[in-house]
Amino acid sequence: MIFSAVGCSPEPKTPVDVIIISGQSNAVGCTNSNCLDIDAYYKYKDGFPNIKIAFDCWTKDFNPTRFYSQNTSVDNNFVNVKLGQGNGPGTFGPEIGIAETLNEKCANKLYLIKYACGASNLKDDWTTRQSPMYGRFIKYVKNQIENLRNRGFRPVIKAFCWMQGEGDSYDGYHQVYYSNLKEFVTNVRADLKDVSNAKVIPFIDAGISNASPWEYYREVNNAKKQFADEDENNFFIDTIAAGLHTNLEPASNPDLCHYDTESQIQLGKLFAETFEQFLLK
Repeated sequence: MIFSAVGCSPEPKTPVDVIIISGQSNAVGCTNSNCLDIDAYYKYKDGFPNIKIAFDCWTKDFNPTRFYSQNTSVDNNFVNVKLGQGNGPGTFGPEIGIAETLNEKCANKLYLIKYACGASNLKDDWTTRQSPMYGRFIKYVKNQIENLRNRGFRPVIKAFCWMQGEGDSYDGYHQVYYSNLKEFVTNVRADLKDVSNAKVIPFIDAGISNASPWEYYREVNNAKKQFADEDENNFFIDTIAAGLHTNLEPASNPDLCHYDTESQIQLGKLFAETFEQFLLK
């Protein structure tokens, strides 16, 4: 008598796209939700149920070797994208513009992982595997990928969005931004290769603003452009040419270091428009 073994294969996992967001405070999100007009505020307040995010937002202390956590998703799990996922409950980051752009097109197929640190610079805080934020960042991303796997998904990292450089727009820092960026991205791609399910992770780099605090913004942005031009998997978003601004809000005393509400939303949309080509259809 011959018996057939049936039903021994594991259930196939549902593929989902993953986008990583990292950098310093404009990636964290320091844009004040209260500066949104009333219609936009209520539009974004409860968020986008079809796009999920897990986030862990940090800030570098005045002590250059100390960092503190400011805002995280509940139990560091995935939640709906909405206001309050920046450096505190009253702020937001580029996730809002990403979710608004892709909420319908990528319903329940797109997951964002944001790990970013305000006031951090690439040279001291991210470049090498020994840098203080680097190991935490890689660990967080891997933990969230495992979280998705445990929920029955097959996550594929489709892009890494980087909004950083303001902290390196000073003498002694901007001169090595290109070499540091190259080392950093090389490390990220290598260290996430085993969990990415992707041949290569596209790197999408947003330029910094020309606001007065950033003395060497041109040099930093030129380094970003140089890196992007060297590889078809690297992309540069020219935020200055796109008209993003920092000088309007709050009206009485503008925060020149951080994007205004309209520009923060536009930043997310620019990221989304760049990586959309790689997503599940």
